[in-house]
Amino acid sequence: MDVSELLLHLVIVLVAAKLAAEGAERIGVPAVVGEIVAGIVVGPSLLGLVGREDEVLRFLGELGVILLLLDVGLEMDIGELRKVGRASISVATIGVVLPMVTGIAAMRLMGESGNTALFVGAALTATSVGITARVFGDLRALATSEARIVLGAAVADDVMGLLVLTVVVRLVTEGSVSPLSIAGIVAVALAFLVVGGGLGIRVAPALFGTVNRLARSGGTLVALAFAFTLGFAELADKAKLAPIIGAFLAGLALGKTDSSERIRSELAPIGHVLVPIFFLQIGIDAELSAFGRASVLTDAAILLVVAVVGKVAAAVGAKRTEGDRLLIGLGMLPRGEVGLIFATIGLSNGVLGEDLYAALLLVVLATTLMTPPLLKVRSRTVMARARSALRARGGGRVEPVPVVVDGVVDLPGTVDEDDALELALRAAVAANRATAGSDLVTWLAGIPGDVATGWDEGERELLLDVIERGNARSWRFLESTGTLDRTLPELARALHRRRADPTELDLDGGYRFPALERLRILDGSDPAVEEARRIAHPDQLLVAALLVDALDGEPDPVDSARALVARIGLDATDRAAVVALVADRHLLWAAARRTSALAEDNVRQLAAHLATPERARATYVLAALRDRGHERWELARLQELHRLLQDTLAREAPDADERDLLEQRRTDLAREVGDDDRAVGRALAAPARFLLVADPAEAARQFASIDPLPPRRELRVHVEPGGRDDRWWVEVVARDRTGILAGTAAALAASGCDVVRAEVATWPDGAALELFEVRGPATPDPDALTRAVDDAVSGLTEAGPLPDVSFRFDHRASPWHSVCEIDAPERAGLLAEVAAVLRAAGITVRSASARSADGRAYDVFELTTTDGRKLEPADEDRIRAFAASGVSVQRRRFGSRVVARPG
Repeated sequence: MDVSELLLHLVIVLVAAKLAAEGAERIGVPAVVGEIVAGIVVGPSLLGLVGREDEVLRFLGELGVILLLLDVGLEMDIGELRKVGRASISVATIGVVLPMVTGIAAMRLMGESGNTALFVGAALTATSVGITARVFGDLRALATSEARIVLGAAVADDVMGLLVLTVVVRLVTEGSVSPLSIAGIVAVALAFLVVGGGLGIRVAPALFGTVNRLARSGGTLVALAFAFTLGFAELADKAKLAPIIGAFLAGLALGKTDSSERIRSELAPIGHVLVPIFFLQIGIDAELSAFGRASVLTDAAILLVVAVVGKVAAAVGAKRTEGDRLLIGLGMLPRGEVGLIFATIGLSNGVLGEDLYAALLLVVLATTLMTPPLLKVRSRTVMARARSALRARGGGRVEPVPVVVDGVVDLPGTVDEDDALELALRAAVAANRATAGSDLVTWLAGIPGDVATGWDEGERELLLDVIERGNARSWRFLESTGTLDRTLPELARALHRRRADPTELDLDGGYRFPALERLRILDGSDPAVEEARRIAHPDQLLVAALLVDALDGEPDPVDSARALVARIGLDATDRAAVVALVADRHLLWAAARRTSALAEDNVRQLAAHLATPERARATYVLAALRDRGHERWELARLQELHRLLQDTLAREAPDADERDLLEQRRTDLAREVGDDDRAVGRALAAPARFLLVADPAEAARQFASIDPLPPRRELRVHVEPGGRDDRWWVEVVARDRTGILAGTAAALAASGCDVVRAEVATWPDGAALELFEVRGPATPDPDALTRAVDDAVSGLTEAGPLPDVSFRFDHRASPWHSVCEIDAPERAGLLAEVAAVLRAAGITVRSASARSADGRAYDVFELTTTDGRKLEPADEDRIRAFAASGVSVQRRRFGSRVVARPG
């Protein structure tokens, strides 16, 4: 297979996987199901776009399943298995043993070999915890005793299932089975799990702590973590165990390191690409025609009965609890990722034929699809019965203060429904350590949607208490009881999206807010601690820390934050402050990564935008709290940028509470101009960036030179000496029209001058002032330059093609503009060519600067659309397209004609 065919297959698989996953999510079906169906569609069974013989694609899928099991290990805390309770362990044990034994027996009765029967029985053992958790979450039943038992059991039986897989794979590959060989295989498997896992857990924290401390190159930590995982997978393979067992152990070990969250977050994008390939490959390997064969349907029906009866019967392990046993049994039904992995390994080892593989696939799909409706019907019945029992108790009304007895937070008695929010918030704080009682959960989940949900001052204080003292368990409690849906729908929607991954094993993962958790435990060694202590309004910071994390995946986090803070009734000042912090959540990190991050002009722009030391400090603290994934040099740059911002605000806007830096600069410039009313007007209406970067005395002279404006379609050029012998300032005054920067840069390049820096200012009356700092062998001639610029602006401007110029856009690094950085071989006239491309694309250049090193040019442009907005992806695409093809811009009386030349 050649490279082009492989790339085509990869494109087909990735597009099909994501389209299928998106479609499945929209109709309420797990994404895994959609990906398997997509594999059947694009595979040989239907369209034949991708064949089964593509070994590279199969290898990528194997890497995907290794990443999946690594993630399972990273999320799992073996210590938590001791806390899930005796009922969960009992349900898990029965739910593994019973389906496996009955599955083996059924296969033997049907005449299958011992190895095949063993593999089929093992494939029926594991429950999909992600699918079950999602259904319980949708039902607002995550905090019920039934959900806790099922989810604890599902996590436990995933571990048991992997242990079974370890032994079964070894038995099958060994070729013969005897009591002695079984004992030896079990011993080897357990030795690998115990010794390998134990060593990994002991070695990984110190090893990766050292790597994190010494690494200077970006990505070193995550690359070595992935290599560590592949090494464990290889060791497992050498021990004749499934490589995914090694990946799982590597995940357990890496989960004990201080960098586990960073490793997981940086590997996640790779997993988003590779894991769907694995599930698509399952569909590709399936033979659609087999699904219609009587033998396959018979096998699937028998296995489905075994799978359903085995898991429903497992609920007897919870006989000593108050939970509904049928609901628990139904919650254990869905097979998922581990079952599919079993089937795939069986097919690849030749243990399963196509018919049995298809039958197992049908069982996995059937149990996955049938569980949600069955759970919903039974759960509603159980909840309705429980609420009726609560209402039947009667009794006098009590205060909405939950009771905590023996580690269980529960309903204090009969509470007025109008006090439900207060009760839920108080209980959420207690639930950070205690277990939510079934009566409390049932009562809160049954509150009608039309009950008053307004926020008073007391409830706002309780919400702040939850933000400050609560944890993931607190937020899971509020979401699972429906409290967030009724009172904070913006936050509820965000949490629903965060927990939408059906492969997620960490039940609290979607409710963890790293910035908030770190803010809660700041100590003296943290670089943000001193600044956090100096913040005058910590409540604003608390709310912003919650929203920055919770709303990060929302389509419009700022709009959601604005709606939420208005809903809870914050005053106008607090609302504005919180929304501003959310809007600027990426600003400082993006600004710190700029090449000229610490330049005075850029610092002054940021200072003017942030306006006050308090807002700048809070923005910095939020950025520092969200430093995961950033290099050490970036953190040092961020700290230095914050110091410069504070110094600038203290020096240039000492009375920031009364007058911000931008207003201060306008006032200073107006005073510098003196009695010239028109120049004062120019100073008061000048663009923010120009005011902040201009020297006050020079700006005053320039503003005075603008009026009277030259006639339409004419311009005025003035040349002033620069700060060095080979530098000059070229000032162009005109009525605003497109192409002045491109035309001037082209004219200067033609005269032997290079543009080092350019600034643009425009006014509502159409006045335009463009300043160019140039470098050249002789002083530019103003008259000659005027004619050359006029010819360039009015006539034909050409540029490109520019195949050696790369464009990088950043819409977060500046509060007002999109920043475009170009990298190209150094040559005269490069800035003029890029400016011509930007002109052709209809983009307005607000400033430009040029820098070169080692034969490379690094030019930076601050850009907006013609109506002053930051650029959109379509604008970026247009710029790159014009740069690739080359452009000719012909000025006409009414507008310009742009022609893209063939590249």
